Amino acid sequence: MPDRFDPLPALDALERRTDGPIPEEARRVARCGSALRLRFFEAVGQADFFRRMARGQLDIIRRRQMDGSFYPALVEDLALYRREYAHWATLARALRAELNLPLTPPSTPGRDPR
Repeated sequence: MPDRFDPLPALDALERRTDGPIPEEARRVARCGSALRLRFFEAVGQADFFRRMARGQLDIIRRRQMDGSFYPALVEDLALYRREYAHWATLARALRAELNLPLTPPSTPGRDPR
């Protein structure tokens, strides 16, 4: 398993090189360790977002079918959320493999899992 990345030295070096405000993208890359890791974290976040949107949309469709207020555009939105989830989840899996990261993060020491 790769060692934990400490962003402070990278941020410090970036601050010394930059005259004025540090560009947002450069700061985000420095905090993550590399542009590849940044893309991975973004892909995981986007996949989670669209997964949650799809689940919420399914709940809405079920409720609307029961109360009679269903309309076809709800299914179109669900299809969009599922397509986007599939795209981002596939990208996250590919980046995880490229970065050689474990499938699940290690548990945080000192936290009660309950």
